[in-house]
Amino acid sequence: MLGHYNLKLPYHLADFFDWFYSAVDLFFCLSGFTLSYVYAATDFRFSQYLVARVARIYPLYIVTLIVVGAAYTLPAQIVPATYPAVAAFSDFVRQVLMVNSWPIIGTGVHWNTQSWSVSIESLCYVVVFPILLRLRPPASENARLLLLVVLSAACFAAQISFYDPATNTVPHDANVWRTWGETIRGISAFSMGWIAFWSYEQRDQIHSLCTRFSTALWLCFAAALTLSYLGIVRSHTVTFLFPFIVLAATDPYSRSSRLLESSPAHYIGVISYSIYMVHFISYLAFFYLFGRPVMWTAPVQVALIGTTFAFSSLTYSFLERPARDALRRCRIIRQPEGQLNPD
Repeated sequence: MLGHYNLKLPYHLADFFDWFYSAVDLFFCLSGFTLSYVYAATDFRFSQYLVARVARIYPLYIVTLIVVGAAYTLPAQIVPATYPAVAAFSDFVRQVLMVNSWPIIGTGVHWNTQSWSVSIESLCYVVVFPILLRLRPPASENARLLLLVVLSAACFAAQISFYDPATNTVPHDANVWRTWGETIRGISAFSMGWIAFWSYEQRDQIHSLCTRFSTALWLCFAAALTLSYLGIVRSHTVTFLFPFIVLAATDPYSRSSRLLESSPAHYIGVISYSIYMVHFISYLAFFYLFGRPVMWTAPVQVALIGTTFAFSSLTYSFLERPARDALRRCRIIRQPEGQLNPD
């Protein structure tokens, strides 16, 4: 959210948020870890699993797609010379089906800009995770570590080779090759989370070192951001730390874990999907009210952030959670006692 808002801060401090392009990869990694944690020891039933996944992400996804389409794409982006109505309708159908970022069948067009990652997440849900669930990672710790590094490198390479942030906000300017880069990112990071889960499950040396030196890992993360701000390294470098940070967070007694489980941090986690999906709508509303972002004063920027949090709380309480619960009642989703709820 803060990265997309491109806040006007002194000394270019907003550059600290440049890593937000990679933050989505942390989301994929967390998703791979969490789903593996929940389903690895269960009698996996794809239909029930799929209902749970659709109930979790689709209601808010489709509502925000329609709102952004009506408020922004239809009146401002559909132009016969550059983005004709036929292409727009085709893209809309792909986004309804959540395949807009899938390779070959997707076009890389995203009306609600951040929905690209939700499309890749759906690919991981439907195709990647059922396959991973039937596999086992290498038995050797060294091989697992090497695989984490290779997947991190693939994720990093996909970001710097394929991803063009300039095309992320204009539907008709998408590059079809971006879908391959996005797919590589998503599958690589999701698989990193799967391997991290097995490291956690076996309490191997990788897990032990990550939990023992969790503070050092977070300091490395801060150092990478600082070096990125100074222009010494790419902001995407933090991608290499993600699976190890996820493992470090499994220690409930570390300082970082106690901070993450604090009430404010926990609540941000609860409404995080709403924040992710509605913050562009808040941005559009402020654009229409206050003009171009370059004209926004500091109080307007603060008001934008506050409005986004308030709006996200409302969408979570009155749309996301009720719709999720209603859809889940269509099928009884049983989980073994003591298992973590993936949502």
